Amino acid sequence: MKLHARVMIVQKAHCDLAKVVLDLVEKHDLTYLELIACLNNVMASWIKDAVRDERHPNNPNLRGGEADDEL
Repeated sequence: MKLHARVMIVQKAHCDLAKVVLDLVEKHDLTYLELIACLNNVMASWIKDAVRDERHPNNPNLRGGEADDEL
């Protein structure tokens, strides 16, 4: 089986991210639930921005839940 060109790139990024996360856990003495809370906040902000960008590509000032006047 031939792997997609990006498989190893993504695998290396996964390993790098895991190391950074474990370093943060150690540096700040986080419990796993505290870590999950931190990661959840980061992902939630990414999702919010993605929804806004998808719904209002030409008007970044609108929030994801706001109606666009053009509709």
